[in-house]
Amino acid sequence: MFEADPPVSRRLVIHAGLGKSGSSAIQKYCREQGAALRNSDAGYLGMYLERGETTQHDFTSADDLARALTDDPNIEDRLVSLIMQRMQARPAIRTFIWSHIELAMHADLLSRVAARIAPVCSVEIILYFRHQASWLISAYLQWGVKHKSTPGPIPAFRDWLPEAKSRGADYRQVIESWQKAVGPERLHIRSYDQTPDVVSDFLVTAGLPAPEGTAEANWHYRTPDPTIMTLYRLFQGQNEGAALPGTLQRLLATNGVEKKQYRDVDPASTVPSAEEWGEFVTAFGQENAALARDFDLILTPPHRAPEPDPAYAAPATVVPALLDLIISMDRRIAALERRLKGIGAANGTSIEQEDDAL
Repeated sequence: MFEADPPVSRRLVIHAGLGKSGSSAIQKYCREQGAALRNSDAGYLGMYLERGETTQHDFTSADDLARALTDDPNIEDRLVSLIMQRMQARPAIRTFIWSHIELAMHADLLSRVAARIAPVCSVEIILYFRHQASWLISAYLQWGVKHKSTPGPIPAFRDWLPEAKSRGADYRQVIESWQKAVGPERLHIRSYDQTPDVVSDFLVTAGLPAPEGTAEANWHYRTPDPTIMTLYRLFQGQNEGAALPGTLQRLLATNGVEKKQYRDVDPASTVPSAEEWGEFVTAFGQENAALARDFDLILTPPHRAPEPDPAYAAPATVVPALLDLIISMDRRIAALERRLKGIGAANGTSIEQEDDAL
């Protein structure tokens, strides 16, 4: 545990997670509300300390930092150098914020980093926890299904549970590791369940003013609708190894589908069963006999009932989302065709000629 206090009042507030406990909302606010933070002499360093001039110690992405936390033997030096450079470049800032959910499982490393930067700033850690049951199911859908983190088929929920420990499922172990690393006085343990607005709670805990507006305005990421999760299951179920959902996620987001809510539709509820169909056909017998007698109109009853609707629910559930994708892409294709037509008209060529050229 480090004990030194800095001679100046600068602070580094580290939001270390847990994931699936409001982290995306906190990161979105800090990323988009730079002016509001500056009014409080605060600044956001980003998820992977990316907000600043390029240096030799930079990480390429949040995932790159996550890997480096475990695999890079020089990670401590890189973090210290980056943090110090970011602070030196912003002398007017008194409170710096760094947020990355993978930090939750690296208390020892962050303790050493904090000890080395103690001469110029103090360090505080903020951790959020939610009820284990709700956290585990949300974590499973995120890392067991959407961001598939295990090889082979998508695991069932109970089979995935041992994996959750590496992401902080043992709350006591996480808390005690941080208490040992930085001391209870520098550790803020917060309940996600007890706050209606995690962004406001985070800012107040960090000693900053809470934003105006409703809690809903600060929501960012919610577990997708079951229909969308079915699409992720079908997509990720084809990957033999661990796999990010990038291609599908971009497609869903670009076409406005990812955050939609879909109603369930029973695929077996639209046409009569064979028995019901027979009764339905027979019901016209008297009327049709009268039509034949009065108008010589002979109508032949169908010999076969309609093909039954499929009884499997999951593929039927995803159809509305697929239709949205098709319609959206059709509109975009039509817009591109109009654009090509305009270009072709200006050049004296047709769309077909443009296609041939492509």
